[in-house]
Amino acid sequence: MTLLAELIGDQPLPVWIALGFVGFLLTWKGANVVESTTSKISDHFGVSQAIQGGLIVAAATSFPELAIIVISVLVLGDFGVGAGALIGTAVFNILVIPAAVAVTSGDTTTTQGIVYRDAIFYMVAVLALFGVIALGVLGTDGRELARITPQMGVGLLVLYGVYVVLLVGGKSGASDMERTESTNVPKQAGLFAAGLVVVLVGVESMVGMTVQISDALNAPPFLVSVTVLSVLSSFPDLLVGVKMGESGDQRAAIANVFGTNTFNLVAALPVGVVLAGGVSIGFLTSVPLMLFLFYTTLVVVVLAATDFELTTEEGYVLLAMYLIFLAWMTTEAVGVTTFLTESTLRTIVG
Repeated sequence: MTLLAELIGDQPLPVWIALGFVGFLLTWKGANVVESTTSKISDHFGVSQAIQGGLIVAAATSFPELAIIVISVLVLGDFGVGAGALIGTAVFNILVIPAAVAVTSGDTTTTQGIVYRDAIFYMVAVLALFGVIALGVLGTDGRELARITPQMGVGLLVLYGVYVVLLVGGKSGASDMERTESTNVPKQAGLFAAGLVVVLVGVESMVGMTVQISDALNAPPFLVSVTVLSVLSSFPDLLVGVKMGESGDQRAAIANVFGTNTFNLVAALPVGVVLAGGVSIGFLTSVPLMLFLFYTTLVVVVLAATDFELTTEEGYVLLAMYLIFLAWMTTEAVGVTTFLTESTLRTIVG
């Protein structure tokens, strides 16, 4: 039970949906404040656009997902809610955000650094997470459950540390911009902290709504998280990407996508694993989802590497792929397809 549920008690589903919408607005506003303050502080210290887009802003805009995984583990005791949100967010980010940038800003130019560093390293992150899940099967009696230990979570965090070193130590890590006018750093730091608190309150409300919808539909919380919760939590990332694209920072917008997803999979999710003291996840559930995530990432990388450009037409292709993903999750929820079986879905436990 979430903290909000304990506070207000049993309420009808429409009330929870309304509270979830309020939580979404709070998360949106708080994430905007967090992104804005981190950008101003980064500009003040002359941090390069590559590091801003791929590391700092990516981590800042990913705070809702980090909050979801922490709340799901520490408050709900259900790792599946957070895991579903992170996987759904990864799919949303890799397909919808580049598509939205290409559609709203026109053909989007990429770079060799984005493709051969950020994108490829993100694919390594996906494969590393899949490998950890596969290794987790070895520690169980059967083949349906995978046990992910805190040590495995730390290993993924180390991988994210390698990504940070590559960003900071590479050529693109050198500052490519001069310091701007002096910024009131203490004020921005205070606004940053306030934004984090607002995001936490908003996420708590959205998680509560997710649990109530799951109970009302008698559907696994994981499926509700991978669709509804992931879209709501990813919306600030979408707005940041579109804003960057319209302001001429299309490359930074694409770099932010890969940086955000890398943070979510090998930083935020492992934090949840460590906090929970290890988790069990349905292996047969994770396999098709991870494969879908890998191949969609591969499609984006190939498109981005072709003439180092994402065209508007390719953007519509990516949007269509995400609609296919939503349709697939919907058919799973109503039992039309069984690639994710009910028994394995319900084995995602904390």
